[in-house]
Amino acid sequence: MLHFKSVVVCCGSRSGRNPAFIQAAQNFGELLAQNHIHLIYGAGGTGMMGAVATGCERNGGYVTGATIKQLYDIERPDLAVHIDRMEVWNRLYERKVSMTKQADAIVVLPGGYGTLDELFELLTLKQIGINNVPIILVNMDGFFNTLHQFLFELVGEGYIRPDQLRLLTVVKSIEEVIPEIERQIVSTLVQEPEPA
Repeated sequence: MLHFKSVVVCCGSRSGRNPAFIQAAQNFGELLAQNHIHLIYGAGGTGMMGAVATGCERNGGYVTGATIKQLYDIERPDLAVHIDRMEVWNRLYERKVSMTKQADAIVVLPGGYGTLDELFELLTLKQIGINNVPIILVNMDGFFNTLHQFLFELVGEGYIRPDQLRLLTVVKSIEEVIPEIERQIVSTLVQEPEPA
């Protein structure tokens, strides 16, 4: 039995040019459902977001979508994907706070500006101790190679301490995600002191 129950998935509302990424997103949604892990995502019905939600809901998983009024009125995601619980917020910040408060882990798949915004805000919150859940970057087919290398360059330039690279875990495939989250959560449980 896993020691975690919910995962936020950050990913693109567009499909991108690599069809393998869309398939991987759908497969990851299926894995979440098969392992009884609650999916929390940006509520999009298209692209990577639509694929991960479809994979989850078609396999009996529970899906929470969180969006903002401006996007909801344009996208109407609930017409594209069955969402068990829909949250509609006024501002992006409120949306992110709600999503992360519900999450035992964060998983980042390929995406654009919105995905990168979420990744870096979550890393910053973890850096200052507000959020301490695993953050997993899925570097499928080397999609995030340049970004990952840039983080090392920031260390070399003195803007990130070497130990802060450990705030982010990079894996190569969706199959590695759930075991890696479980490993990190169990490791944290082992390190916690016994109550007096």
